[in-house]
Amino acid sequence: MDERQATRSIGHFCCVGGRGDSLPARARAVRAGLCECTAGRSLVGIFGALWRRANDCRLHGKQETVPITQNYVGTVEPIAQVSIRPRIDGVIVAQPVEEGQMVKQGDLLFHLDDASIQASIAKDQAAIAKDQANLDQANSDLQRDQTLQGHGDTTAQQVEQQQVTVKVAEATLASDKAQLQSDQVQLGYATITAPISGRVGAISVSQGALVRASDTAALMTITEMAPVRISFDVPERDLAAFRKAQAGSTPPKVTAIDANTNKAIATGTLVFIDSGIDTSSGTVTLKGQFDNADEALWPGAYVQVEAEVGSYDNATTVPTSAVQLNGDQSFVFLMQPNSTVTKRTVTVARTLGQTAVIASGVSPGDHVVIEGQLRLVEGSRVKETVGTAVGGPAAGAAG
Repeated sequence: MDERQATRSIGHFCCVGGRGDSLPARARAVRAGLCECTAGRSLVGIFGALWRRANDCRLHGKQETVPITQNYVGTVEPIAQVSIRPRIDGVIVAQPVEEGQMVKQGDLLFHLDDASIQASIAKDQAAIAKDQANLDQANSDLQRDQTLQGHGDTTAQQVEQQQVTVKVAEATLASDKAQLQSDQVQLGYATITAPISGRVGAISVSQGALVRASDTAALMTITEMAPVRISFDVPERDLAAFRKAQAGSTPPKVTAIDANTNKAIATGTLVFIDSGIDTSSGTVTLKGQFDNADEALWPGAYVQVEAEVGSYDNATTVPTSAVQLNGDQSFVFLMQPNSTVTKRTVTVARTLGQTAVIASGVSPGDHVVIEGQLRLVEGSRVKETVGTAVGGPAAGAAG
């Protein structure tokens, strides 16, 4: 394989060899840590990523921070969902929205027949005008009686009676003004607008229908689609880890995963930990919030949730395929400078998907075999070759 082919290749080490030259063995090896390589040699990064640079033989290891995640099942919930009901009786004369339509706060949803309310308002306004005239007349009479009383031409009793008349006129005017305000409020109820922005659900009525304030069924629902939250229950034993993570400077990340494709749908942050534990199930409810600008998360849907509960700082990792079991011990085949392999007992702190976090036994920069371990024994000789792709045929592998 020439230098250009090696520079383009994307794969893991493939180790081939045998004990002496009589027992051939095939294996893939990766280097724990992050490395750069030349044509004909490739060193695998701490997460199995390959970096290639022609005419550069510098090798260096690197440790990474590995997130600790837990998987749960969650339900998508809208932050706000409103049921629309009438507050007065009336016939629907206008319905400018349709089912499934996106509306903004304040948009018109329904308009009820308000002719009778308009008539009541006109009547109130007329009564107010009449009351104002009566009050003006009563005040004028009171002023005249007070003047006559000063000249001794009327009695104090007549003045007091006129003062009572003024107060009655004032109270009547105030009452009619209050009635006008009440009717104006009723008029406002005839126009039903969206209290929040969101998606219109099923509409249970149509134009021309008579609706009543006592109706129990909603005219429609409006569901806020963005942002949304995902609610999921975690065992009581995980609560302490989540509380510690939430107390950190960065909110814990929560990822929604499609159950069918196993691909991430959206990423959000943990925003809520319930204040109590459900004694019947031994779980506590948590919620993550997602922007959901693309509406990938649909309210009511079940999704898988991957939540971060911490991290391994400066962790050394290898692919899980490199770790073998021997009874209750774990080990890897470590490639030595003389191109032979040796068994190395390791302590696996945690397995995260295809990555094993190694607490001891392997250091960044070590080469470990990730395929074909069943054909290897202590001292087997191997040879590194570059694969064209993860899981693909190895380039330059010996038979």
